[in-house]
Amino acid sequence: IGKDNFGNVIVWDLDNPSTPHALVCGATGSGKSVSIISTIGYAKLANIDDIIIFDPKYEFESFRGKNVDVINDIDEIEAYMALLVDQMNDLVKNGRKKMTLVIFDEFADAVANSTKGKKLNGGRSLEENLRVLLQKGRSSGFRILAATQRASVKVITGDAKVNFPVQICFRVPKEADSRVVLDEAGAESLAGMG
Repeated sequence: IGKDNFGNVIVWDLDNPSTPHALVCGATGSGKSVSIISTIGYAKLANIDDIIIFDPKYEFESFRGKNVDVINDIDEIEAYMALLVDQMNDLVKNGRKKMTLVIFDEFADAVANSTKGKKLNGGRSLEENLRVLLQKGRSSGFRILAATQRASVKVITGDAKVNFPVQICFRVPKEADSRVVLDEAGAESLAGMG
């Protein structure tokens, strides 16, 4: 993933079934996208079976290619997330595993702008599908790295903290934002640029 404040290399071991999902938070210009790009690069080198990038801001188009899908439109993101849940259920049912890295940039905005209520026509919402994938996907090889600029308690709820026990925080605007993500101050004092 990168180096911490002490210069130690931080490794996210996707082969370990107990490796948790990760949440990345940081303001514009903090280094969040650079971190995601680095993670995608290493995932490609590690020959991960599939890399899915939900990219509502069109920042990661250049990665589209072999074993890498990039989905931008919110309707397509919703449909693809539902498909991933179906794939996961099929893998679990058949006792199979497939290493799949899901990068979900600006997930909070995507969830806020997704279809809700009666418009779902009985289907699951994007938020529900994400929650199901987070809770059940690890055993079949799914790992999710979700990123957001917004460090609010509405976005990073207690439920989110449970599902994303690894939190990577870059510079945020206020001490209160740091406390939401890390439960302590400090991220507001980072230099930015990763």
